[in-house]
Amino acid sequence: MTYKHYFTTGNNKEDRSLEGFSLIELIVAVSLFTVIILSSTSIFKMVIDSQRSAIATQNVQESLKYFLEVTGKEIRMAQKNENICLGIGEEETYVVGQENGADTLYFRNYYDECVKYSLVVDGDSRRFKVTRNTDSGNISPAKISLDDLQFILTTANNGQPMITMSIKAHALGVALARSEMTLQTSITSRYYR
Repeated sequence: MTYKHYFTTGNNKEDRSLEGFSLIELIVAVSLFTVIILSSTSIFKMVIDSQRSAIATQNVQESLKYFLEVTGKEIRMAQKNENICLGIGEEETYVVGQENGADTLYFRNYYDECVKYSLVVDGDSRRFKVTRNTDSGNISPAKISLDDLQFILTTANNGQPMITMSIKAHALGVALARSEMTLQTSITSRYYR
């Protein structure tokens, strides 16, 4: 808009036109700028949160995949106890028990080691622990918490003992529940004698 103002300097009247914005135009411009900035900021935050959730889900998936590879190979190669490991019957291959409110699996592996799979509390997370004879260590990383670990012992159609593992885990430090994952698999012993 153009506003005309008349200024007097001495005896002469000058006609000078000054251009500028009215207060309403300024408020509308600032409001539009604010809406655009807030919208782009919220979209950026949404993208960052989605990326964090995707990375957390990928970490959980990779950790459980590694866990299943390690345990699956060892469980598959389990053999009858033959009085090597305490707490397992002579003709038994696997024994499922309870420890710290979660299932624990005991068996004799291919290298004649007595193996125990269990969950242990480690700070804020519950981690998967494997014990072979007197050596032990955690297989799952500290950033992943295993909420539930179940071992179900049944017999397969061919008479071989079969272990069904059910694992529920989530990533720590992620507020979104999308990083939670549940996996289940069944494994039979391939050891024949």
